[in-house]
Amino acid sequence: VIHPLNPYIPTSHANVRFFIAEKEGEDPVWWFGGGFDLTPYYGFEEDVIHWHKVAKSVCDPFSQDYYARYKKWCDDYFYLKHRNEPRGVGGLFFDDLNTPDFDHCFEFVQHVG
Repeated sequence: VIHPLNPYIPTSHANVRFFIAEKEGEDPVWWFGGGFDLTPYYGFEEDVIHWHKVAKSVCDPFSQDYYARYKKWCDDYFYLKHRNEPRGVGGLFFDDLNTPDFDHCFEFVQHVG
């Protein structure tokens, strides 16, 4: 998370994660999660457009539906119900990512990072 002193620089948040759950006598279960989002103090439309173009360009080589799906997940996840408003301008959010295979998921998460 970046909380800049300059109000013209937006707060940004990003993280990626990998989990393995193991139980004796069973195959391990693994998944990736993560994402990023942007919360400007002063909104500039061109910055928001650029932010989402970059997010889409990260997703499209891996799946044509990732951007729409993970953008919606981010919008829903970071919606402030008590204020009836979104937190920031969105980004990507995903969890439980383990298909189609490890290599695909790992490469996607590296691109997100």
